[in-house]
Amino acid sequence: MKIKQLATLFLFSLILSVTFMSCKKNEGIAINQLVGKWYIYNDDPNLSVDGSVTYLFNADKTCIIHSTDFLSGHDTIISRTYVVGSENTVVTLFNKEGKYTEQYTIRKLTSKEMIWENASSTDGHSDQKLRRAND
Repeated sequence: MKIKQLATLFLFSLILSVTFMSCKKNEGIAINQLVGKWYIYNDDPNLSVDGSVTYLFNADKTCIIHSTDFLSGHDTIISRTYVVGSENTVVTLFNKEGKYTEQYTIRKLTSKEMIWENASSTDGHSDQKLRRAND
């Protein structure tokens, strides 16, 4: 009888821990906060910044990427579409021909901050920290 009770208790504990871990996986990711304008920021005081990049995520699944090179004064605007997948933790961007351009795993997403890791080591992009733009 005690073995059955212990087995039941163990099974119940296992279910609770799995449930807790699966809930914790998305902690800090409020995917409903993605829509809006974000800029890449760097908090390393030893790194000089000579440009800026902003991402404007729209509710219609379009994204406008605006890059500015402060040294040359050159601006580049790129249009993309995006898909949110894998339990709302992955953002994949596509060009106007529908071809993959970049993919990020979201590690944190709040109303003010987003942290993502490059999900593909071959696309030439890097991990980023972004902050919501006020305009």
